Amino acid sequence: MSVSSTIAGHAEGGRPLKFHQLSTQDLRQAFARGVDDWKSCHSETLVLCVVYPIAGILAGAMWAAPNLLPFLFPILAGFALLGPLATLWFSALSKAREEQGAASAEAAGKVFDTDRRQTIQGLAMIAVALYLAWIVAAGLIYDNYFGGQAVKGLGFFVTVLTTSQGQAMAVVGTLVGALFAVVMLGIGVIAFPAALDRDIGVGEALLAAFQGMIRNPLVLFGWGGLVAVLLVLGALPLLLGLAIVLPVLGHSTWHLYRAMTD
Repeated sequence: MSVSSTIAGHAEGGRPLKFHQLSTQDLRQAFARGVDDWKSCHSETLVLCVVYPIAGILAGAMWAAPNLLPFLFPILAGFALLGPLATLWFSALSKAREEQGAASAEAAGKVFDTDRRQTIQGLAMIAVALYLAWIVAAGLIYDNYFGGQAVKGLGFFVTVLTTSQGQAMAVVGTLVGALFAVVMLGIGVIAFPAALDRDIGVGEALLAAFQGMIRNPLVLFGWGGLVAVLLVLGALPLLLGLAIVLPVLGHSTWHLYRAMTD
């Protein structure tokens, strides 16, 4: 098994952070362990209490200002960039369960009362900055293709699907969004769990994310694709599926990180 260079930060046991090369079997095992953690923890109500107010705000905004409809997709797609923030608590629960055999809110919350909180907060600010940068980029792309035209309401989607101008905008937007997604993939799968697990700074966490991505690009891209599919499927039944999908992804992220680093 090949291993990358060592990151300076250490966990409680003093072990250096090294990266292993993963296989698709590791990915399946991480997901299975995430499902097992979800069955043990059951945090569905917590997710719904957050998801539905946000959905209500967005729906109200679209109804009050239909001109904002062209930005609905980038806003919703961009929420995936904030996914690591939404699922970080579940990773902490999995960490506590791994260490103590049972997950509790008290045990999971202890890590947020340590110096590691500063690194977590720094990564959270980067995640928010990436989300805002994506919204700005989406706005610039839209303005480049439709800035001189009045494309309102549902007619926007018809224009995108039936005109070469709209299709070109969709392709460019997808490519730009993919770049943001790749950056956030490394931060979400490696940097955030490393900040829970290790006494490292923001720079070291980002370096760890870069090294982990270099070692396991195919597996991590496969994980990113799985995340995208599950989020879409979870959102279809009136967002109810997200109550299961988000916790499972959070728990699985922890186990994927552990498989990669230990």
